[in-house]
Amino acid sequence: MMAFNEQQKTKIISLKPFTDSKFVYRRERWTYLNADFKNLIQDFEDKEITRQHVIDAYKEYYADTSNGFMKAFLLTMVWGFADTGYGTHRTNKYITDNDNISKIKAALDFIQQDRQDSLKNAFKKLKEIKGLGVSYLTKILYFATRSKYANDYALIFDIRVAAALVKLTTPKEIYEIVNVGPSSKFTDYQKFNSLIHILAKDNQVEADQIEMYLFNQDFD
Repeated sequence: MMAFNEQQKTKIISLKPFTDSKFVYRRERWTYLNADFKNLIQDFEDKEITRQHVIDAYKEYYADTSNGFMKAFLLTMVWGFADTGYGTHRTNKYITDNDNISKIKAALDFIQQDRQDSLKNAFKKLKEIKGLGVSYLTKILYFATRSKYANDYALIFDIRVAAALVKLTTPKEIYEIVNVGPSSKFTDYQKFNSLIHILAKDNQVEADQIEMYLFNQDFD
């Protein structure tokens, strides 16, 4: 089991994922976002989007599904891609295909059902979307479950988090010569979620505080 020293624990405890993990939705970067849906997030143009904003959008959907899920999905993508420059292109690929839209809705509906296999079914349904890798599909699962569950919510498992797990547990001379990414298998994603939630309980913090700490890679 991975362990944190006192300095690392102090840093983790100080993190505020809901408000401090944020990115600006720069309008010029997303000029060509699908016009059929762009208006859904126009209130966020040139403003910061926090995790709380995204979670609230999922809460709105789950409180009344007639609102539609696209606002929540778009905020997830904008928050995730931030200023990468290719966020518009990839997001448009996901939402200009009606079959993809149906798969996103089906995945979110699985989470709404709150059954034993809901997360597994949602993960597998999102994985069917071409080009939507683990880093981004787990963002959807994180925000959707974080809006629904107080405990045992899913976590974001992206390349920085995966690399951080190795960096914290492997000698530097090994870590520096390997490339690490998140596994695309659901069973491994389950193991990751379980690991981080156990660590959170042991250290009396929230699991997404640890995930944010891993993403930041501020270990010194």
